[in-house]
Amino acid sequence: MSNPPTTFRALLTPRARTALRPRAWQAAPPVEDRAAWSGLDRADTAEVLRAARSWAERAAEAPPRLTLWHHYAATGERQPYEHAQRGLLGSAGAAALALMVTDDEAALEDLADAIWHLCELTAWCLPSHYALPETGERPPLPIPGRDILDLSDGYVGGMLAAIDSVAGTRLETRFPGLRARVHDEIRRRVLDPWRRETYFWHGHEETPNNWAPWIVSNVLVCAAVVEPDAAVLAADVEQALQILDRFRAGYAPDGSCDEGATYWWWAGATLFEALEVLHGISGGELDGFAVAPVPAMARFPLAMQIDARTQVNFSDGAASLPPNASWHLLGRFGATIGDETVVRHARWMGRQHPFHVPEQLAPQFLRTLRELRDPHWAEQGPAEPGMPASWYAPGTELAASRERTGAVAGWFVAAKGGHNDVSHNHNDVGGVIASLDGDPVLIDVGVGVYRRETFEPATRYGIWTMRSAFHSVPLPAGPGSPSPATAGGAGNPGVEQSPGEEFAARGTAFVDEGTTASLRMDLAPAYPPEAGLASCWREVTLLRPRSGDPDEDPDGSGVTIRDSWCFAEPRRMTLVLMTRDAPSLPAPGRIRIGAALATFDPARFEARIERIPTGDEKLEDTWGPHVHRILLAQRSAAAEGTCAIRLARAPQDGARS
Repeated sequence: MSNPPTTFRALLTPRARTALRPRAWQAAPPVEDRAAWSGLDRADTAEVLRAARSWAERAAEAPPRLTLWHHYAATGERQPYEHAQRGLLGSAGAAALALMVTDDEAALEDLADAIWHLCELTAWCLPSHYALPETGERPPLPIPGRDILDLSDGYVGGMLAAIDSVAGTRLETRFPGLRARVHDEIRRRVLDPWRRETYFWHGHEETPNNWAPWIVSNVLVCAAVVEPDAAVLAADVEQALQILDRFRAGYAPDGSCDEGATYWWWAGATLFEALEVLHGISGGELDGFAVAPVPAMARFPLAMQIDARTQVNFSDGAASLPPNASWHLLGRFGATIGDETVVRHARWMGRQHPFHVPEQLAPQFLRTLRELRDPHWAEQGPAEPGMPASWYAPGTELAASRERTGAVAGWFVAAKGGHNDVSHNHNDVGGVIASLDGDPVLIDVGVGVYRRETFEPATRYGIWTMRSAFHSVPLPAGPGSPSPATAGGAGNPGVEQSPGEEFAARGTAFVDEGTTASLRMDLAPAYPPEAGLASCWREVTLLRPRSGDPDEDPDGSGVTIRDSWCFAEPRRMTLVLMTRDAPSLPAPGRIRIGAALATFDPARFEARIERIPTGDEKLEDTWGPHVHRILLAQRSAAAEGTCAIRLARAPQDGARS
C-alpha cells in the first residue's frame, strides 16, 4: 500500500490529469430541471425571495459610482464603494437564487440586468486593493481593461461562473449573447491575470494568508466553468495546487489559524472549498482532504467558540461569531474528513442559526446555495457542542480551556503567547480573554472598520485597538518610573510591545492536569529594550470545580493570572485588564466586573478605571459606546515583583463581597 500524498501538488498524477473534465462542473442542477429543485424548504424559499427584493432595492438606491471609487483615494475610507458594490453583487446573487427556487421570468430579468451591470463595471477589484502587481502603483481610478485579481475580482468571477453553471442556458435562451459576454469578462478579468501575472498572495516571497485559498477557490470555479481546453485546465490546477501548498506550509500540524477565528472562515474554510472543486472536476482523483494539516484545521472553529454566539477574537477578529460563518460548510468539512465531533458540533450550531441569505453574498454564494439545497441538514443526526475542555496549539501558542467539554456554564479562558508578526497582527503577546457563563469578563477589543490606515505599517500601530496598552497584558514603566498617579493617565503610561516576529514569548508551555489548565510564558522578549525587562513570566490558569460539577461546587472554579517580573533596575509595573462591563471598586483589592469579582493585593497595587469610547461603528455594534480599561499600578518601584489576579464568581447581591 503506497503512502498517502504529503502535498497537494503530489495529487496531480498522470491519472488525475486525464480525469480532469473541462466544463463539466456544476454548482447545482440546471434551473430547467424543476424536479431537482422541488424539495426545498418553504421557509428557506421565503427567505430567498425576501432577500431578492431587499437586495434589488438596495442596489437601485446606491449603485457603484466613480465618486465612490475615488473617495477611497481621497480619504482612505473603504466603506462607501464597498457598500455600493455589495448591493449590486447581492442583487445578482439573490436574483439567481430566486430564479433557481421559482424559475420566475421576473427573477430571470432581474438577474440578467444585474449581471449586465457587473460586466459594465470598469473593475471588479476593490479600490483599496487596486495596486498594479508589477510596480505596486495605485492609480486613483482603475485603468480601463486592467482588472487586478484581488479577493473581490475573484469572488465576483466565481459567483458569475457558478450562476452560469446553473442558469446560463436559461439566460442565453432569453438573452442571446449574454453567456458569451460573461465568459469573456471572466477570462479577461480573472483567468488572464491568473495565468500571466504574479501577486503577493502567490506566496513566492512569504507565506500567504487567507487571500491564497480564497482567490484560488474562485479561480478554480471560473476555470472549471469557462475553460474548454483540458491542457489549460490542468495548468490552472497545477498552479492552484502549488499556491495552496505554500498556504498549507504556513500551518503547524495542529491546524491553528494565526489570522484568528474570524478569518478562519476565509482561510481554512475556503481551502476546503477549493479542495471540493478540485475533487469535483477530477472525478475524485484530486483528493486533498487527508493532506496534513487539513483534518486538524476543521477543529479550529470549535476550539475558538466560547458559546453559540461568541468566540475568541485575537488578531483582527470579532468577539461575536462572524457573519461569514457557515455551519453547513463546517458539517460538510467534518463529514468529508470523517470527524464526527465536527459534524455534531456543526449540527448543534445549525439548529441555532437557521438558513439565511448573508450580507456578503458574493463570496459566500456557493455556501449559501449548497445549504439551500440541503434543507433540514442540521436535523439529520445527533447534535452536540464540541468545544473542547482544553486545547493548545503549539504552532500559534494559543490555548483555550473551559470547565468541561461543550460547556457554556462556568469559566472559559483563552490566552496566547506567540509573536507580534502574525497575519492581521495586534501587539498582544500574553493576551487573555475570559468569560463566565458565556458573558465577557476580560475582552480583546478587536478591530474597527477597516480603513487605509489599518493596513499601512506606519499607521497600523497608532490605532489604539492594535496596541498592547489596550490589551490585557503587562505594561512596564519606562525609564524614570512614572508614579501610579500618572501611570494610567492620558498619553503613554509605559513601554508597549513592539511589532515584529522577534517580539515574542519564550518558554511557552501548556499543561492540563484535570482540575487546572495553565499556559505559562515569558513575555519579556515581546517588549523593546527600553522596557528594561530581564524576564516577565505570566501564567494563566483555569481552576475547574473540584467535584467536576459547577452547580455542586460553585466556589471551586475561577481564573488566575499570575505575573512575576525582573527589571534591570527598579521600576513600576502596571497590569492592564480590558472589560466590556463597567468595573466598580467595592473594597480595596476587589474589582467587580459584571458577575465576576477580581481580587488582588491592594497593599502593593492600586486600581484605576478608565472609560474608553469605542468611537467606531463596528466596535460599538459589539461592545456598545464604551469599553473599560483597568490599570493595576504598582505602588513602589522595585527590581522584582509579582502580582496574582484571581477571577471568581461574585457573591450574589446582598452577600459580602
